[in-house]
Amino acid sequence: MSLQLDQVEPAELPNQAALDLAIGQMLALAKAANVSFQLADGRLAVRFVNPRWQLWPGVRQCLDEIGIDAVVSYFQRTTAEEREHLSQAA
Repeated sequence: MSLQLDQVEPAELPNQAALDLAIGQMLALAKAANVSFQLADGRLAVRFVNPRWQLWPGVRQCLDEIGIDAVVSYFQRTTAEEREHLSQAA
């Protein structure tokens, strides 16, 4: 079962720390897959460098469940250092 953030009432949304942790876990998995994310003109860009394609379906599923808007918001309110720290903690 996946949580679609646009289909739930605001009171049902996960707290920000849990969402940030989920994004950190996704970024850690992406890093293991040699996939990186960055913002370009306010849009989420995905970069593949010698990707480990067997890990990509997991990254994609996480991205679909978390939502691109949540990831973009996370990138806008955190620094690269904060993202690296959280993905290591995940």
